[in-house]
Amino acid sequence: MRGCPPRRIPMTLTETGTTRAAQAPITDAAAWIDALPDDSAQALRALGDLLVGTTRDLADHETEEMFTVRGLGVAGWSGILYESTYLNGVQATSVALALGELISRYDAELGPEDYTTPPSYTQTTVGETAYHHPKLLRAIFPAGTLLHGAPMVIGIDARTGVHHEPEITAFVTRGHQVEAREVLDTLMARAYALHPYRGRIVRAGAGEVLRFSAMSLPAALRRETVVVDAGVWRDIDLGIAAVRDRHAFLNAHGLASRRGILLAGPPGTGKSAVSAVVATEAVEAGFTVIYVEANAGKYLLTKVIEEAQRLGGPVVIVLEDVDLFVRDRRGGGGGLGELLQAMDIASDARILTLASTNDPATLDAAAVRTGRFDSIVEVGYPDTAAAARILAALVENMPGEVDCAAVAARLPERTSGSDLREIVRRAVLGGSDGALTTRALLAEIGSGRYRADPPRRGSTCSRGWGLRRVGTTPLPDHEPPRPRTADPPVVRDLPLAQIRVAELIVSACQNTGLGFSRH
Repeated sequence: MRGCPPRRIPMTLTETGTTRAAQAPITDAAAWIDALPDDSAQALRALGDLLVGTTRDLADHETEEMFTVRGLGVAGWSGILYESTYLNGVQATSVALALGELISRYDAELGPEDYTTPPSYTQTTVGETAYHHPKLLRAIFPAGTLLHGAPMVIGIDARTGVHHEPEITAFVTRGHQVEAREVLDTLMARAYALHPYRGRIVRAGAGEVLRFSAMSLPAALRRETVVVDAGVWRDIDLGIAAVRDRHAFLNAHGLASRRGILLAGPPGTGKSAVSAVVATEAVEAGFTVIYVEANAGKYLLTKVIEEAQRLGGPVVIVLEDVDLFVRDRRGGGGGLGELLQAMDIASDARILTLASTNDPATLDAAAVRTGRFDSIVEVGYPDTAAAARILAALVENMPGEVDCAAVAARLPERTSGSDLREIVRRAVLGGSDGALTTRALLAEIGSGRYRADPPRRGSTCSRGWGLRRVGTTPLPDHEPPRPRTADPPVVRDLPLAQIRVAELIVSACQNTGLGFSRH
């Protein structure tokens, strides 16, 4: 093993016909092999090639320790000090880029030439840009390059694993530790300046360490195409202004520039679309936008905030469906502590947190108090006028003629923007000539099939009417069988002819052993 003392190998010595065993150290393996008879040396080298890959030129192979000792010009490891900084997955890339600059500038010697850990580079792709940078190596910087009167060795290990964190290390001789720390600080500052994710929309994920990956959003999403109440945009614009334009004034007067906005409303009402519009506009204005995955939000949200601070400029952090990982503490809130800690650090940071939830009642009161989320903005179902605007945006540039106001007037209550999109999609797919008509949209509304609601127990119809077998055998969900109904249910708000048809269907079902129920 690397760093172990020379191993003592049992040797057989013959003296005057008597054989006895003795222990002799092998301090120079290459010389010891060369001293053997030719056939023995060849056999041993062949065995070494099979076992470890090579035994030739052993004196030319340096371990990391040997390379560092030689680079610093000292007799042994006891004369060396080092400074280390552990990195997350995002920092590892930017720090490696900064180190790569130093290596190119000073034409640093790379090593070690150990066959187990040779110097290596890798490539990281962010968006459409590919970055080539060191992955695992040490570099010798002679005296007069990084330090005035002494050499310096910098090593980086950007690999990640379950029990392994990326690390940057500076090695110096005794008496230069303070200077080594200053060099590392300068290197980290340069890494933040080179940050490849700054000014982008990225996704924060949790693996062995925090990781960023570039992402894109639909270009068609703009304020003009996302129809929500005007008050939603007013609150968001206040938050954007706080971290973009008014942060210095707010911080100077102790008002804290960091903001938090919680979008609350039923599924499909446009919360994700609002977040996407904010993200697109923010990046165009020089922000960095970080979408935080649920797993990263539950365990690494504090690290995300810390990385956002290092980015320096204004940042929008998007926490979609925050109730997935932050619940009321009485219900076992898994990520509550992480959220509270993350929202309380760096109140003067230029960070806007934009979160969303389908049900704010599931969140702990401490999570949504003022100072963490300054505004809770309702994103509700569209009214008739808003629904007509959404329809107009959806059918724009499509062939055919549609009376959006007439279609919107026939929509049932609690129809979301996602429902409207599905109505249009089904009408387009169901048409034969590709032309969209008011009649086709109204037919889809009447069918009710555009709503992907899970069927209720025993239900065969998406509108709430269901057929149930009456008998002694339990239903598949083990619900007790419903007894046969003596009288048909009362049907209201239908024309007389339709009422009569419904009553005939109920009667026929009862006569064939089926019970009819209204859910």
